Amino acid sequence: MPFGRSKEEKVADEAKTMIEETMKKQVSGQITDAVFEYRRVLRYLREEKDVVNKNPVYFSEIYNSIGNRFFNLGEHDYAIECFEMSLNLNPRNINAWLNKAMTYVSMDKMSEYALLCFNEALNLDPNNEDALLNKANVLKLMDRHEEAQSLYRHLLDVNPANIRHIHKLVKHSPDDPNLWRLEAENFEKLGKKDKAAKAYQKVVELDPNDKEALKSLMNLNPDDSKFILAKAEELLKEGKTDEAKENFMEALSQNPGNQELVDRVLELYPDEPEALRCKAELLEKAGKLPGALEHYKKIHELNPSDMTYFNKALEVNPKNIDLLYSKGDALYNAGKFNGALETFNRLLELGENSIDLWHNKGACLYQLGEYGEAVKAFEFVLKEDKDEVVAWLSKGAALYQLDRYDEAMESFNEVVKREANTASAWYYKAKIAAKQKDLKLLKPFLSRALSLDTDYREEAKTDEAFGGVREEEVFKELVA
Repeated sequence: MPFGRSKEEKVADEAKTMIEETMKKQVSGQITDAVFEYRRVLRYLREEKDVVNKNPVYFSEIYNSIGNRFFNLGEHDYAIECFEMSLNLNPRNINAWLNKAMTYVSMDKMSEYALLCFNEALNLDPNNEDALLNKANVLKLMDRHEEAQSLYRHLLDVNPANIRHIHKLVKHSPDDPNLWRLEAENFEKLGKKDKAAKAYQKVVELDPNDKEALKSLMNLNPDDSKFILAKAEELLKEGKTDEAKENFMEALSQNPGNQELVDRVLELYPDEPEALRCKAELLEKAGKLPGALEHYKKIHELNPSDMTYFNKALEVNPKNIDLLYSKGDALYNAGKFNGALETFNRLLELGENSIDLWHNKGACLYQLGEYGEAVKAFEFVLKEDKDEVVAWLSKGAALYQLDRYDEAMESFNEVVKREANTASAWYYKAKIAAKQKDLKLLKPFLSRALSLDTDYREEAKTDEAFGGVREEEVFKELVA
């Protein structure tokens, strides 16, 4: 190993000595002289360019150090020059990128250049806290709030202790809802619900259109509807009725037990099913069943498939015949045939034995594909009243489904014997004739059905019953 110091060490020591001497002038207030001397250090390093290039990482830090001193003196252009020299020697010098960025931040209309420098630093270290914080601050000043919020959140994810920076920002900019939102989210994560609610409330005060903050407030205070109600009322005053209703219903979905809210929604929207349901449930819990039933009944009137009214009323009086009949009809009309059948059977158990009841039961059995049992039900009706045309028609339809065509034909004959212009009976007679390949009967039966109801013409074209005669001329002429 050779004796003595290397050339690089000598140049570095000389530069450091010059910097230290200049610092004394800077501290003593000799600003002009200090600027001149720092420039002299730069000239010296430029003269020793070959030596500097042999140890770029080391000399990159020296240039960075000089740049910081220029920055402190307010000489931003010289500072930028030094940071660029530093980065030319070592492009991975994160401190130089950060210092260059902060210098641009201090210069007028140079924010975009600052962002580029912060980006370079973050490319080298994506979790660099100084870069994240200061880039977010710059974006905030540029009114690029969503990007700033994203970086602030990343900063907190990297180190939750960085919330201290957000606290300071809030104190400095108390009218910024985005900063309050960060405060609220942080308190919420920490389980500090009261503080989170106060912060979210501040967000809403500053930005009444922030629906997410309103939702958070409702989640934190499920019994306090004042925030979202205030927003809804404001929208009403502005004539934004659809948005107002959306807010009211959102509040209701989160607070179905809030009496004040339920009453207000019903005042504005008396036919709103969800509000009616909430009111009914509140009345029921309070032991006011008659009032609750009134609301459940209105829900059924608005939505016939909703059976809550009948279920609740029958809990009180399970043998109420009129209610059971009404429930059975409602279930049938809603297409809930199993439920309807159970209800009609319940009426039979209670001693009801009317023609209408057996007919309703038969209709349910038919819809459920229980054609044999349906026939029996309709036969009970006809035993009581042999002129019940609908029962003859329904029995015939069930027999047809069972492929008992001769018996079905007899039933349809009984229909037309009593009401000759029943189109559906003639159509079924035509279907049976087609099934039996009886073209002589097919023509008059189908012709009569079509003369009574022209809609059957299109139906016949695709009806599987006519599959075997579709190519027959007589059929083609009838449906043409």
